[in-house]
Amino acid sequence: MKRYRYTINSQFSVGMPLIDIQLLNGSKSMVVSALVDSGASLNILPFDVGIDLGLVWEDQTFSIDLGGILADSKAYGVMLQAQIADSQPTQLAFAWVNRPSSEMRVLLGQVNFFQNFDVHFYGNQQLFDIE
Repeated sequence: MKRYRYTINSQFSVGMPLIDIQLLNGSKSMVVSALVDSGASLNILPFDVGIDLGLVWEDQTFSIDLGGILADSKAYGVMLQAQIADSQPTQLAFAWVNRPSSEMRVLLGQVNFFQNFDVHFYGNQQLFDIE
């Protein structure tokens, strides 16, 4: 189990459960700051992050219908290896969305981040645990 502090968003002075996660696709990898979002149905990957990881939009075949503020966005299902701190790498499924990271961040949601990790939030303490 690893404990994390919420990251304070200076714009709103509100803490957010953000973690650095390494995403891997073959020989390409990058570390991104991701929001651990228990209210998100899916893991979400912004378009430019997928491109940086070597994904090719035109090669995708598994279309995903999204809801909420992403309802008008096209998305495809992609699988990536992911590693948090010194944990073992695990395979995570993402909805790769045609929106840039300037409009949205990587989200870690119910499918399938919360199926692979136990997460405990301590909002009043601005802490969360991942195991």
